[in-house]
Amino acid sequence: MKSTQSALKNRGMASPEELAACADLPWDQLVGELHSADPCRRTAAARCMDLRSKSAESAADLLLEQLSQEKCLYTRLAICEALEKGTAETAKIMLPWLGRIGNNQYKALPDKVSAKKSFPLPRDLIARSLARMDTAVFPLLLQLFNTGSEQQISEALDAAGFLAFYHPALATRENAKQILRLLHSHSGSEIIEWKVLLCLSAFPVPEAVQVLEGYAGRDDIFGKEAERSLRLIKNRAFTQR
Repeated sequence: MKSTQSALKNRGMASPEELAACADLPWDQLVGELHSADPCRRTAAARCMDLRSKSAESAADLLLEQLSQEKCLYTRLAICEALEKGTAETAKIMLPWLGRIGNNQYKALPDKVSAKKSFPLPRDLIARSLARMDTAVFPLLLQLFNTGSEQQISEALDAAGFLAFYHPALATRENAKQILRLLHSHSGSEIIEWKVLLCLSAFPVPEAVQVLEGYAGRDDIFGKEAERSLRLIKNRAFTQR
């Protein structure tokens, strides 16, 4: 059933006129609009915040704070899209928010693996936005694997896997080895173990394949995820011939 115009407005869908009204606002007024009671004005403000300007750091902080409490769909999308246009400096500000916004993250192992024939889009909002950013953010994710909390690492694995899957230049043996180290440094976490097996589907390198083959054949979610990752690696190798 098609949504009414009123329903779309309630979800924060901004009109071209509302976007135009925000386009040339000075910084202080733009910040005010981001906190407006009208979700459409918040959406317009998010779309007009330039994360490549001299106010980029302030903009990223403001957008993330608003995203953490935002309920309207189109406003949330606008904020995420604004963040995705940022630089590696923006990504640094985003990393501490991994796993903190929304409740869609995996808290327990799934009953079955994804039926998708590609890498699943991250469920965590910040991981999803990081995954859509420039590949310059990838080294920051690798660094986080050494310093982040278990929750942050869990979500960062999704972003790293997505980036490497769609940017094959990132799928190197050295990068795969840094991800494989998590199997030892976080050996007590089933979620991290499962996420590593999923992430390895983006890495068609001997070290990743060897580990996946060691899991394949097990009659549990780890075995099934390993088999799925091996199928993805095999299928991609075939299509790239």
